[in-house]
Amino acid sequence: MRFLGPHACEEALVRGELHSLWVAPAAFGRVAKLISDARAAGVMVHRDPMESLDRRSQGQRHQGVLGEGGAFAYTSFEEVAAKVQAKGDGALVLALDGITDPNNLGAILRSAAAVAVDGVLLPERRSAAVNETVVRASAGTAGQVPVCRVVNLGRALDELKTAGAWIYGLAAGEDSRDYLTEAFDRATVLVMGAEGEGLHLKIRERCDGLLHIPMPGGIESLNVSAAAAVTLFRVVARRSHPSSEVSP
Repeated sequence: MRFLGPHACEEALVRGELHSLWVAPAAFGRVAKLISDARAAGVMVHRDPMESLDRRSQGQRHQGVLGEGGAFAYTSFEEVAAKVQAKGDGALVLALDGITDPNNLGAILRSAAAVAVDGVLLPERRSAAVNETVVRASAGTAGQVPVCRVVNLGRALDELKTAGAWIYGLAAGEDSRDYLTEAFDRATVLVMGAEGEGLHLKIRERCDGLLHIPMPGGIESLNVSAAAAVTLFRVVARRSHPSSEVSP
């Protein structure tokens, strides 16, 4: 996998995934610590002109810093389920149903890292995998999130229910409640569907409740990465102030 830009390379180095580092002369001063830390960790550091990095990155933005390393290290579903069971009411998991755009996935993982989710579930089919585009879109934070790929998302949700989680699907409709009225005072799994398509029927049927984000401005919906950020931080806000009123 390639890591584009200093932030992605720094995160890859911390995770032990960075094997080689290329730095353009103009960037040496800005990333002196990264270079020093990489050399100390035994990472090969190359000084190459910007044009060489442009070719190596195939024209993608790299800010004069590019790394290469191993494949993204996914977390096992068993680890996520065990964490949900251990944390009890404080657990928070994000499940993504059919998010195929890598830029959306990267932005979602950045929000997930910011609120320290206990896991992000991706189905093996009909989903973007974590690649260099996702890592770049996450500003290098993708590796801070326990991400696991599951063969059957519906079955994984069933197992999280058994572990004590309550499954909330983000979806519009008459049977959907305003998310501002929810206390989120139990182990929570938030399920987000793809824009336009929404939650698949078999996933929607497995949800214990459906929530929607009110749109007083008349906009029909948010980009899925924006909706994920809004909802994740709402959960954090409600849990941080459990004695406050549930209404906004």
